Amino acid sequence: MHGLPIPQRIPPLSWRKPAFIWTPIALALAIGWPAALFYEDVGPQRLAIAALFVVFAAALVTLGASWVVGRPPKSRRIVVLHVVAAGVVAALAAPFVLTWLLSIVAEYEHQGAARQFSLAMSFATTPLVLMLGLPVVLISGIVFAWTALKRGTPVTQEDYRHEVQPFR
Repeated sequence: MHGLPIPQRIPPLSWRKPAFIWTPIALALAIGWPAALFYEDVGPQRLAIAALFVVFAAALVTLGASWVVGRPPKSRRIVVLHVVAAGVVAALAAPFVLTWLLSIVAEYEHQGAARQFSLAMSFATTPLVLMLGLPVVLISGIVFAWTALKRGTPVTQEDYRHEVQPFR
């Protein structure tokens, strides 16, 4: 039995118009500010940019999936939560991926050098990556949400009193 739809009290967020201009600006601001912190040191700057590209790619995929399912975000907090959740996954995986890549490069350079890179090294650096990465991801998510998205148009206040049946 399908009745009338439930009225929306909180309109979903929408992309700032024109989206092809505002979305890249928002991504550039959200990814660019940590790169500005490492102005003199190119290595950490490239690492921060690559990590934030991965985080925002995953966050935009999950946001797109929520829009496709029919549940667009109604507040910027939800968008920031998508970005932070992707950041947590990336921060937890980063030490293991980095240790694995370093062991591959070391083994290529010198036979038997990969034994110096262990799983314990990855576990030891994981708390440090979380402590440094999560505030950066949080601020980047806030910058992105406030720059790329705006409040949807408010729903007109409809009067549903004519549909209410009186008690008898």
